[in-house]
Amino acid sequence: MSSLKILVVEDEAIIAEHIAILLKNMGYSVVGIVASGEDAVDTAEQVKPDLVLMDIMLQGEMDGVEAAKKISDSLEIPVVYLTANADDQTLKRASRTLPFGYLIKPFKAKELQVTIEIASSRHQAEIEMKKAVQQAEQKQQKTQTNNLLQNEFFSRASHDLRTPISIIKISAHLLQDYSQLMSEDKRHRHLQRIKKATDSLNQLLEDILTLAHAESSQVNFNPAQLDVISFCEDLVESMQISMGERYTLKFSHQGNCSSACLDEKLLWHLLNNLLSNAVKYSPEGGRIELRVWRQHENICFQVKDQGIGIAPEDQRKLFKPFFRAANVGSIPGTGLGLAIVQRSVELHHGTLQVDSQLGEGSTFTITLPLTKACNPDQ
Repeated sequence: MSSLKILVVEDEAIIAEHIAILLKNMGYSVVGIVASGEDAVDTAEQVKPDLVLMDIMLQGEMDGVEAAKKISDSLEIPVVYLTANADDQTLKRASRTLPFGYLIKPFKAKELQVTIEIASSRHQAEIEMKKAVQQAEQKQQKTQTNNLLQNEFFSRASHDLRTPISIIKISAHLLQDYSQLMSEDKRHRHLQRIKKATDSLNQLLEDILTLAHAESSQVNFNPAQLDVISFCEDLVESMQISMGERYTLKFSHQGNCSSACLDEKLLWHLLNNLLSNAVKYSPEGGRIELRVWRQHENICFQVKDQGIGIAPEDQRKLFKPFFRAANVGSIPGTGLGLAIVQRSVELHHGTLQVDSQLGEGSTFTITLPLTKACNPDQ
C-alpha cells in the first residue's frame, strides 16, 4: 500500500525540515515544503497531496486559515493545523474551515502520527459516505415515484453515519489535547473507541452499498447451479469459528436439496444476515439452527434462534431500511440487514416468513423456487 503524500506548510525553515524528517521516518511521503499560503495553494493544485499540515500563522498576505479554506473548497484535501500562538479570533476562523485536526507546537512524533492517521481515516470515511449518498441520489433521480422513501433513507443514513464520525472526532480531540495527561490504559481505550467506530462506519457503508446495488434496476442477478449443502456447511463452519464457544450453530438438511439454481452472492448476503442477526440477538451460550429442505419444486432455508424475539407490532416494519425493533436496547446494528434479506429473496422470486415471540426467539423461513431463477419463462 502506498504511503500518504503530505504537503508541509511552515514558514520556519528549521521546524519545517524537522517535521519532514519525522514524516519520512514514519513512512510518509513529503511532496513539498512551502512557506506561504499562496505557495501552499499553488503546490496543492499541482501535486494533489493526500493531506496538508498547515501552520496557521504564515508571513505574507494569505495566512494558513485562508490557504486551508481554498485548498479544502477547491480540492477537498484534508488539512491539519499547526499552531503555537494564535489569537482567539484566528482560532475561531480556523474552526469554521472544519479542519481534520490541530497540533499544538511543540508536539511529539507519536502525536503527529496519531493525528495524521485519524485525519486520513476520517477523510476516507467521508469520501465513502459521499460515494454512497451520490449513488443513492442517482437512483433517486431514476425513480421519482420513490421520492419520499428515498428522502427518509438519506436522512437516516446521514444520521447513522454521523454517530461514529462524532465518536472518532471526540476521541481524536481528547488524544490530541490531553494525551500527555492520560494513562496508557486510557489512551488505549480512546484508540479502541476510534477503531470500533470505524468498524461500525465501514459496516454501515457496506450495508448501504449492498442494499443500493440490490435495489438497482441494473443489479447483476447471476443464478447458477450451486451445491447448497456444501455452501451452507462452509458458511456455518466459518461463522462458528468466528463465534468460538460463545454460541452453538447447527446445520441440518433433509431430502434431495444438494443442487439448486441460485445466485451464490445474494444467497450469502441472505443467510449471513439472518445468521448474524440470530447470533446478535441471542444470549451467550444460545443455540442457532440453520435447516435446509426441499418442498415440491422449492428449496427452503430456515434460521431459528432462542433470542429476544420480536413484538407483533414491530414485525410489520422489520424489512424497512434502518428500522430496529423497540426491544433491541443497546445491541449495535444498522437496521439494513433484513432489508437486504428481503430484496435478495425477491430477486429469486421467493417468499419470506417470520415467526417470533418476545423472549422466546425468532424463526425466519425462506422459500426459493428451484428452477425459476434459471428459467424465468417457466
